[in-house]
Amino acid sequence: MKDILINNLEFARKQGQVKGEIDLAYLERLSAMTANESNHLNKIKYQLDGSQTKMHLPSLHLSINTVLPVICQRCLESMQLELELTFDYVLSETEPVEFEGDEEVDWLEISPNMNLNNLVEDELLIAMPFAPVHQYDCKPAVFEAGEKHNPFDVLKKLKNKS
Repeated sequence: MKDILINNLEFARKQGQVKGEIDLAYLERLSAMTANESNHLNKIKYQLDGSQTKMHLPSLHLSINTVLPVICQRCLESMQLELELTFDYVLSETEPVEFEGDEEVDWLEISPNMNLNNLVEDELLIAMPFAPVHQYDCKPAVFEAGEKHNPFDVLKKLKNKS
């Protein structure tokens, strides 16, 4: 699979649109954080739209939809983590002052070769929960060891012999 490189400023000015799918196995950092279940079958759907009118600056809107195989940290069983994410970016050489502190809008540096696959992977890595758990109450894993041996049993036997 090839990286998708775009000139993000021209893309926004021309109000471009690109959508597609990326194999999870192709995104190495994200794939390493998921359960080892046929990652080549998992697809990450994305859509990137460019705009000139939103926020009166060149901007991008990214939508990501996917289901990732992860391990529930409560019961240690495999589960499917569904993610539907949207992001708005303002394109600028430096962070625009008017959006400083605005949690809703991020900014991206203008780039003639922005790697869309890396952007999608970065956003998914940030969005993944630190310790995913099932939405329903799954039972916690119970670890049982064999029968415990009491080291003082030897003394007890000696006491009984006397």
